This record gives sequence, structure tokens and C-alpha cells, in this order.
Amino acid sequence: MEQEREEIEERPRKKRKKKKSKIGYYLYAVVVLILTIAIIVVATLILFHVQKIDVKGTQYSEKNEVLEWVREDKYTSNALYALWKFKFGSYKMPPYLEKVEVGLSAPWELKVKVTEKKMIGCIVSDNEYVYFDKEGLVLLKSTEKMDGVPVIEGLETETIEQYKKLSVDNEKVFSYIVELTKEIKKNDLEPDRIVWEDNSMDLYFENVCVRLGRSRFDEKVVQLPPILEKLEGKTGVLDMEYYNEASSDISFKEEVTTNE
Repeated sequence: MEQEREEIEERPRKKRKKKKSKIGYYLYAVVVLILTIAIIVVATLILFHVQKIDVKGTQYSEKNEVLEWVREDKYTSNALYALWKFKFGSYKMPPYLEKVEVGLSAPWELKVKVTEKKMIGCIVSDNEYVYFDKEGLVLLKSTEKMDGVPVIEGLETETIEQYKKLSVDNEKVFSYIVELTKEIKKNDLEPDRIVWEDNSMDLYFENVCVRLGRSRFDEKVVQLPPILEKLEGKTGVLDMEYYNEASSDISFKEEVTTNE
């Protein structure tokens, strides 16, 4: 009887020991897991801490401007966060940029490739060239003339501020400039002047003014090379404003100069 009583008393003690052993095991596993996660987090923060940002694609904007914009968000000091932000997150693009791509050259080095907004033309104001995009947004003011960007005469604006739109009477003029300059390049033409005058886009080739109006530039410009060849040495206005493929309405009003 005494032995049976001892065995009965021993059973709860063994159960308590097993229970304590299991609790100890779980606590140990939790501590190990927490430490592992902490080590991974710290290692990630250290390894992916951005030490260098390489900016490519800038032509007229400053690399420092792009760098400052990227670093505005303090969390972009972590490369993984920066990758996520510029691929899936929301952010406000600088007014002079069209597109931004972010990648890694190394875990601690970001590579930022930017696509700037395209300059479609410029005007001259206060001895400066004012460059603008297809919406009339002022992208750059400079004393230097950039190759490949035409000077547009006749655009009157009251105020000129960088990253703000030119205040013109007819905002459609910017779409006219885009279409016209595309056709000029396509047909290998080099006008001396491009002028917005009396609601018409005009091209000047030496002493000949070509009035093109506001539409169908593709149909009109392609006709110019042979016509200009015939008008070489003459002075006057070539009116193609109402020309189209269905109606060859073209007139040339010559200005006769007399030698006194």
C-alpha cells in the first residue's frame, strides 16, 4: 500500500517537470527566433544602407537636384525601401522629369536613371534662352543656345518662371510647335526662323515666308522642298494655310524689289 501511495504522489511531480521542460523549450525557441530576426534586421540595415547614389540621364537638369529629391525621404537611406518606393510606392515627380528608374549596383549603391522632359522649343527673353516642353512648362533658363532646340518667335508672355507654364493667349500653340518641328526634322528642312504670327505657324527660308496655318503640317511640309527650290532667289509670301491633299490651294505673292 505504501508503495502504491508513493507512485501516485510521484506522477503529478513528473507531469510538472515535463510541463516545465516544455515551457523552457518554447521560451528558448522564442528567444532564438527573436535573436535571429534581430540579427537579420540589423544585418539588412547595415548591408543595404545607401552609401552612394549614381544618377544618369541628366542633360539639362543638375544631378544634385535629383540627388536632393531622392534624399528628401529619409527612409531612402535603405536601398530595399528605395527600390520598393520607386517601383510600387507613390511619390511626387520633379516637374522637369518624365520618368525615374531605380536599381542597385551593389547592396549599398543605388543607380538612378532619369528621363527628362523633352524641350520642344525656346524663346529669347532678357538675353536668355527660355526652354519649354510640349505643355509650355519652362524647363530651363540659360544664356547658352542648345543644339537641336528651335527658337520660336512671336510667343508673347507676361511672366517667365522656371517650372511654371508660359502664359500665352492660345495654349494650343505648343501642340502646333510639336507637330511642325517633327515634320521639319522628318523632311530635313532647316528654316532660318519659326514664327507664331496672326494665329499661324510661319517658316522663313531666306527671303521667303511660308504660311502654314495651324493644321495638316504633315501634308504641307512634305511639299516644301521642290517648291522652295523653284523660289530660290525670290522674296515674298508662300501661302499654304488652306492647302490639303484634296485641294492644292497654294499661292505665292512675290515682293518685287527695285534698285534705285
